Formats: sequence, C-alpha cells, structure tokens
Amino acid sequence: MHITMISAMAQNWVIGTGKGGIPWHLPRDTRRFREFTDEKFLLLGRRTFEEMTGWFTNQTPIVLTRDPDYKTDHGFVVNKVEEAISTAAEKGAGELAVCGGASVYDAALPYTDELFLTLIDGAIEGGAHFPDYDKDIEWKEISREAFPADEENEYGMTFLQLRRLHPSSLRPSRLHLL
Repeated sequence: MHITMISAMAQNWVIGTGKGGIPWHLPRDTRRFREFTDEKFLLLGRRTFEEMTGWFTNQTPIVLTRDPDYKTDHGFVVNKVEEAISTAAEKGAGELAVCGGASVYDAALPYTDELFLTLIDGAIEGGAHFPDYDKDIEWKEISREAFPADEENEYGMTFLQLRRLHPSSLRPSRLHLL
C-alpha cells in the first residue's frame, strides 16, 4: 500500500483556520487537489470529512475519528491510521491519500511514502498547522513547479513533490497490515 499525503500550507505552516475551513481561496490548488484525489481512497479526519460533504464524487473517504459511534453513509469509519490502511488494502486500493486535517496528517506522517505539498507564498493567520515533516524523515525532491499570484489566485504557490528516501527507525511496519 502506497501512502501519499496532500496539503496546502502557508510559509508559517498554517493549513487551516483551526475552526474549520482554510483561510485562502486558490483555484489552482483546488484543481490540483481534485485531480490528485480522483478515484482514490482518502483518509480524512471527521471535521474535514464533514466540511467536504457533497464534494465526493468518485473518491472513497475513510473517516478517522475518536468517536466509536460515528457513522457515515459514504465511505468507511476507522479509529486508527492502521485501520484505514488495512481497510483501503482490503478493498483493493493501491494507494491511500491522506487529506487532513492537522491531527490526521500528524498521525499518518510516519506511514507516508510521498508528500504532495502546495507551498503558499505568504504567512497566513490560522490555528491548524502541518506537522514538521522533515524532523525525523529524509525526503528526496521529485518535482517543483512555481506559479505567481494572478487574477484567480491571490497568492503565488509552489507545487512540491517529495518521496521518502528510506524508512526511519520511527516508521511503523506495515507488513502485518497487508
């Protein structure tokens, strides 16, 4: 199972308001996100999932929540990242795309093979932050594409793809999950 993570973040690592929602409107990034998640299994936290209600077309959401009684009519509900990986694998997915929020990114980072980041040109106020992804993990830059601000996108941005170089000693084994 290949684990990917996709997120947009400001220069100060902000990814959201902390009260639900994101503090920017960037159609270029939204298009990238939609294209990237097309037909994939997605791992989302409960609040992120609920904010995106009505958005899912051909994606399969897996909702990570601490609430053992949480139910959804669309997708699956799990209480641990390992359950999400197992569920996606059991359903035949080759990839699980982690899509937020902050606590889900943090919990899934040790399992992640690739990062697809949108680096926003600017520090933006917000209460949710992306984890320090290069603290204990080494990454290789695969691609980088910069875009200036324009009429449609108030901030410039860079699309960055990173691939994990090798498993760190903190990376949990996933062999027993597959």
